[in-house]
Amino acid sequence: MRFLALVLVTIWLALSVSAQEQRYALLIGNEDYPAVVGPLSLPHEDVDRIRGGLERAGFAPGNITVLKDATQSEMNLAIAEFSDRLSQDGANSVGFFYYSGHGGSAEASGVRQNYLIPSKTPVTNASQLPILGVSVGGLIDSLAAADAKAVFIVSDACRNTLPLTSSKGGESDKGMVRVNARSGLFIAFATADGATAPDDGSFSTALATQIATPGQTADRAFTLALREVANKRPGNRLPFSVDGLRGDICFAGCDAPPSPIATDEQVALGQALSSDDPAVLEEFLRRFPNSHSIGYVETRLANLRQADPSDGTKQAQARKATVMCKRGQDSACYNAAIYYATGWGVEKDMAEAARLYGIACEAGGHEACFNLALDLKSGNGIPQDQAESRRLLLKACDGGLDRACRELQNGQ
Repeated sequence: MRFLALVLVTIWLALSVSAQEQRYALLIGNEDYPAVVGPLSLPHEDVDRIRGGLERAGFAPGNITVLKDATQSEMNLAIAEFSDRLSQDGANSVGFFYYSGHGGSAEASGVRQNYLIPSKTPVTNASQLPILGVSVGGLIDSLAAADAKAVFIVSDACRNTLPLTSSKGGESDKGMVRVNARSGLFIAFATADGATAPDDGSFSTALATQIATPGQTADRAFTLALREVANKRPGNRLPFSVDGLRGDICFAGCDAPPSPIATDEQVALGQALSSDDPAVLEEFLRRFPNSHSIGYVETRLANLRQADPSDGTKQAQARKATVMCKRGQDSACYNAAIYYATGWGVEKDMAEAARLYGIACEAGGHEACFNLALDLKSGNGIPQDQAESRRLLLKACDGGLDRACRELQNGQ
């Protein structure tokens, strides 16, 4: 019976993808870096994890290209070939690009731009990135020109071991900077603007699980994965995404497969992922050692076992964000709002979080508008205000946040 159920699900996944739609993926994981840059330990596992998720979602194994420890020329050639495959099928193609490794940003022609760092590249200064790195802007331009039905660009870079310095000595050289939305593209970064991320595999684990989950749109899959990572990286490690999709795309089908009776594994998984008790996750691993979700559960368990930052560290981070907000740094207001909404380093205070979200929102922070709108809509710790919630959703939607537009449509 288990085999029959597996066959039926596999057939359903195959039929959920249009016969006309062609799906292609390019996955690059770089670990081999010289000591001056800092070797990494998990990017190879990251790409293997993402490949498994894509295959479970219906991507043909032959349409998934994997590169490990790729040089600059190998990366550029693979990107060009990937873009060409998408161009050949045009509006009938869906592309998925994923990169795990070192990355950073540097000024070029007066504008700070993002770069992926090829394997074996001895980058010591941010000024070398335009020459030795692979331009994320060029990658986006190339894949946008393919005019595919949808393209997903995922950067799991900005590692915290990278000792880059610039002529100005700026810490921001370590992280990626935000990019503008492009029609037909969904762009996701594993970190916040200008921040770094650990080499811990948490983003790839969460994403691989979500993209293989039937019954949810791609943007929802990314939202859930990024939210999971955000919960583990408070403060300046909040990841971000830019949604330019022209319609709903579902990796594993937009309709959930028929399953009127939940299996024991599904019930146990739901209980494990909603619990902060390590014993619950350990029990799941004991009962279901061959589960497809085992990597996701193990990563969550490892993070729960890690010691929390000291109260002093949390308080210092919250205090710094609050001070910077008062000084007029709107992005700090958004971070401070999250601290108050979650009780990170301060006493949880939804009213204060709403006030800070409001400051960031009025300054043009569409994510802040969206978060505040949802809290007002549900009455999450603050009085409900449906009219103000709708106003903020309209503001965020007009600003290009597609999630806000869909929330408005769902509320009609």
